[in-house]
Amino acid sequence: MKILLIEPPPATKYGNLRTLGSIGTLKADMAWPPLDLMIIAGLLRKHAITSSIYDANSLKATFQDVKKVIETEAPDLVIFTTSTPTINHDLLTAEIAKQVSPRILTAVTSTHVSALPVETLKSSEHLDFCIPNDSEFTILELIQNAFRPENVAGLTYRKNGSVIQNAPRPVCQDLDELGVPAHDLLDLSIYRDPFTRHKPIAVTYSSRGCVNYPPCIMCSACFFDRARYRSVGSMIGELRWLKSLGVRELRFPFEGGFNDYARATELFDAMIKEDLGMTFTCNGRADCLPADLAVKMKAAGCTAISIGCESVNPKTMEFINKKVSKEQVRTAVATARKAGMDTLVYFIFGLPYETKASMRGTLEFAKELDADLVTFGVAIPHPGTAFHRFLKSKGYLHSENWAQYDPMSPPPYSYPDLSAQEIFDYARHAYRSYYLRPRFILKRLLKFNLAREWKNFLGFMARYVAKP
Repeated sequence: MKILLIEPPPATKYGNLRTLGSIGTLKADMAWPPLDLMIIAGLLRKHAITSSIYDANSLKATFQDVKKVIETEAPDLVIFTTSTPTINHDLLTAEIAKQVSPRILTAVTSTHVSALPVETLKSSEHLDFCIPNDSEFTILELIQNAFRPENVAGLTYRKNGSVIQNAPRPVCQDLDELGVPAHDLLDLSIYRDPFTRHKPIAVTYSSRGCVNYPPCIMCSACFFDRARYRSVGSMIGELRWLKSLGVRELRFPFEGGFNDYARATELFDAMIKEDLGMTFTCNGRADCLPADLAVKMKAAGCTAISIGCESVNPKTMEFINKKVSKEQVRTAVATARKAGMDTLVYFIFGLPYETKASMRGTLEFAKELDADLVTFGVAIPHPGTAFHRFLKSKGYLHSENWAQYDPMSPPPYSYPDLSAQEIFDYARHAYRSYYLRPRFILKRLLKFNLAREWKNFLGFMARYVAKP
């Protein structure tokens, strides 16, 4: 029995991020390993089922390359990831698998599938199974059942020309049961991040879900339930293994685990004691970074933390359920900086109650913070989120062409006093206004690697200065 896990080719020249959510086109020169697939492979390995991973996205491969890999591997089952803006593109993976051999079974997994399993299955005759995120055990059970789909919780499939949706599967509460992500199935030398200082890097996780539950209305955390954690013992075991693989830097991209003070303290203490010699970067909430934890995080190897601010419009922040104020963001950035860590702050334009004035206010606040990096995203109403439901109920949503659900395009909605094009244009303006400041450019050149900064600068110019 052969299982082939595929991250599809990039849908744009910049590449795409599909991991644990429907993110869209990459905004910077970066490439992360496909964590979703690594977790699946790790669970299969724990149950003595071998698999292989092909990351066509980071390799900038084509569907012809995918076809050659499928021909070589001759798998029984192909599982691939997707995202809302790339769904139609990614479904070609299933079609190519069937071209190689009609006997190959095909499955897709993502938060988009979590929201629209029946619709996704119906959208491609070449697709056999739809599996929501956070359902690795659905995949395991399907394989152990010799691909018989009946009664496999969480599975949507075809039978006699009809689409069948089985009962949902409860989320895995003990994340240690998933095993360890299969880092060794990938060439880690190809991965990078804007904060990367050492290579090779690896991407992993210590938790799922969010401490802020229900989560923000636009967040894919709505598909992952409340915060759940891997044990510190499991984490340290994985980090020792990564060290033996030569990994020098880690990225924790979706880390609710560092927002729980007691849990984070335990993990950082263990990392300090272990003296792994690896640096790491992570995400964190502005209201969950006391000074003593920041100092401990730095001592454990953290070089940079990413913090969500989203907007400075109080009405917007209350409506989206963020529960973080701009003053808390200001304090968190100062705390991280004092502890010796770099900062990235996430901002989003286009959330409910956004105005031209509030967008200007958010940009001015970003400049006041003067973080090492910022992102100015366009809010995307991914299906299944409360944001999507809100826009639809108000009549503001004007398209369900999923290719438009990408923050590098004008959004698929408009407000009575703020158009999609105005939101998109202001996001591009904000990037230029922030990053082309002479003070900022000088700071980056003095602090970081010149060759890498030049590559990032060229990418920035192509994305945000050249005409879209």
